[in-house]
Amino acid sequence: MKQILKIVENANWKEEYPLSVSTIGLAQQQMPIVRPHGLPVHQIFYCTSGSGELTISDQSYRIDAGSGFFLKANEPNSYYGITKKWELNYMGFEGAICASLLETYKLNRSGAFLLSTENKFLRELKKLYRYLEEHGEQNPKELSKMCYACLLEVFESMDWIDVGKTAVSDEIIEKIITYLQREFYRGITLEELRELTGLSKEYMCSYFKKRMNKTIMQVLCDIRIMNACVLLNRFPDKTIAEISKKCGFESPSYFGSVFRKHQGMTPDAYRKWIPADH
Repeated sequence: MKQILKIVENANWKEEYPLSVSTIGLAQQQMPIVRPHGLPVHQIFYCTSGSGELTISDQSYRIDAGSGFFLKANEPNSYYGITKKWELNYMGFEGAICASLLETYKLNRSGAFLLSTENKFLRELKKLYRYLEEHGEQNPKELSKMCYACLLEVFESMDWIDVGKTAVSDEIIEKIITYLQREFYRGITLEELRELTGLSKEYMCSYFKKRMNKTIMQVLCDIRIMNACVLLNRFPDKTIAEISKKCGFESPSYFGSVFRKHQGMTPDAYRKWIPADH
């Protein structure tokens, strides 16, 4: 399913209701993410297919189907799939009640977990997703209640995965993806990545493909499309050509072709499908 991205900035909204939904997605084929400063909202992820690797500070976790992870706001993190298909369901949330809610359930850290009642959480998450699809943010009180119901199903049934069960961190993959995330807006060559890693181009490309099930340039394309989605949503005044250039694409027509292949719609249709921030 496509994601629904909602960023609510109405101050009265947040003062009146204790929780708000910032992001939500169902069965998303997850692209590589590297966030040195995290996001300004708390996030819950749950994997239903495939395997991936999560890194928080110096701890790495393998995230398989049936497990998930919690990220506190502004927590540096990275995660990427290590199988061809890695599907995540997720929700970002914020609000005045967050601090006390997390304290009540002793969620004073980010980490990976297992759920004893996964079906209940997914049921509540799907209800929230479909409500947003049908009604948008017209009823913040109802959204706040549904968000709370989702969180309770997670917090009441989660068991932390011990650090001893973490995956082995892959510095080569992390280094390349971090670089791609930082420099996606311009042309990137394999030669500069070779200099970055200190490996031969042949070995570097082979190693990356084996671990990621995608080439370096395919992952770079994923990262560019991910950033294009954000820019299309946040800057409705910018033209498709401007967005294309900011995301490192050679031409607007090529950008449109690649975007449609990834998202199943044109950039302009995507912009209309997801309301822009106000």
